[in-house]
Amino acid sequence: MAEVLIKKIANEYRDRARLLPPNGLQDIGDRRKLRIELQARYNLTELEAVNIINGYHIGDYVVLAERRERERKKREQEE
Repeated sequence: MAEVLIKKIANEYRDRARLLPPNGLQDIGDRRKLRIELQARYNLTELEAVNIINGYHIGDYVVLAERRERERKKREQEE
């Protein structure tokens, strides 16, 4: 099961990406590896992960992750 994304973690990924060569923010090399890791660990779409790494809409994606987790727990309780 994937972990739930929190703001602190999203900011850590963004900060790690800032240490990489900018490469026009292209999804290549180490930036791509970072995006794939973020996607797999937190069950995010490619767009969500790219945006987080580039520092866009982090708060929105954290709220979505929290909402998905609440819905998942609710479904589990209903079963």
